[in-house]
Amino acid sequence: MDVKRILETTLKTPWKLPDLVSLCQTCIQMKQQQRVAHTQSSRTSVPFELIHSDLCGPIKGTIGGNQYYIVYIDDCTRYTEVYFLVTKLAEEISAKFQNYHAWVEARGFHIKRFRCDNGSGEYNNSIFLGLLGENGIAYEPAPPYTQLKNAVAERMIRTLNTKARSMMWEANVPTKFWPEAIRTACYLHRRSPTTSLSGNHSLFEALFGTVPPIEHLRRFGCRAFKHIPPAQRNEKKFGSRSNPSMMLGYVHNTTKIWRIWDFNSGKAGRAVECSSVVFDKNEDAFASSTGEREETVEFPDQTEDQSQQVDEMTVERTDNSMGMKDTGSNSISQNLVVFTFTPKPYELPSERKISRCHSLFCWRRVEYPSYERKGLPLSQPICWREVTQGPPNSADISVG
Repeated sequence: MDVKRILETTLKTPWKLPDLVSLCQTCIQMKQQQRVAHTQSSRTSVPFELIHSDLCGPIKGTIGGNQYYIVYIDDCTRYTEVYFLVTKLAEEISAKFQNYHAWVEARGFHIKRFRCDNGSGEYNNSIFLGLLGENGIAYEPAPPYTQLKNAVAERMIRTLNTKARSMMWEANVPTKFWPEAIRTACYLHRRSPTTSLSGNHSLFEALFGTVPPIEHLRRFGCRAFKHIPPAQRNEKKFGSRSNPSMMLGYVHNTTKIWRIWDFNSGKAGRAVECSSVVFDKNEDAFASSTGEREETVEFPDQTEDQSQQVDEMTVERTDNSMGMKDTGSNSISQNLVVFTFTPKPYELPSERKISRCHSLFCWRRVEYPSYERKGLPLSQPICWREVTQGPPNSADISVG
């Protein structure tokens, strides 16, 4: 048919062509591609009348064991909810939908239609279809291998993944925290203006009719300090009163409670919810998760014999945040050393390095190269002494 049309339109002298076959099966089988109908669909006017849903995963290597997450999107307001899954079995997904359906019913709305893809494991099964039938919800699956028919949910997953990836990359957060990043990305997306709604309103404003508060927002992955209640402190008077933490997200629609990662809770840390938190938005939590900042000072080689006398005094002090305990004056590894130098210039051997810890405002001697790495814990066998005049001699202090 195409050859006949070309000849009739390009040749000046009309040609009498034989009747060609109207349909070429070979061309169809070798050239056929998927058709995309770019037609604008009408949006519902009642919230939660139509729900779009899709599943993302598996994403392995995560805290808590979650490998999937499922989204439920309201067609009217585009309000989105996220639920995390360990597996994509029908029982687990049906339980998540029951929680979402109860959340919608509690706000005075009813779900009438449910649109998703044709996944047999998560949607197209007897358990989930029976759940929809019991609540009078119409099932509208997309044809197999046609994700474009479920474009609303597919596009939302792409948006959440992009935002979560950007937040983790900017704050140097390991990828095992992706569930927390997805949860926070969804929370922020609901409070951000969008062109998909008239007037560029946010999803929160379109559903609840009020402008969402944003004064409580903090940078994802920034350093935080969680207050330790008096009942949980190891040292009542002189111990640390806060734990180094990381900002993870928010709790429901509250503005005074945050979700943080406490590095000192449990064996490897865990996510907790608290309100007594101090945030440092300019510093990433994983840049210095131990709560200690060090400055290294290098000294030139020693050229003169140092013969100043050193007075020794035992300093009893307990600092829980740095791992020190009061064990008496006979303990070498637990005694504190404070170097008080006179204005007279001095030098130390080049193979030694001095690090200053701002938490104790003292000088710490570290042997090189045995303890070359930064962040040396105070549990190492280091001798601490009190010096009142002049610098210490190499024979006066030792390591190990």
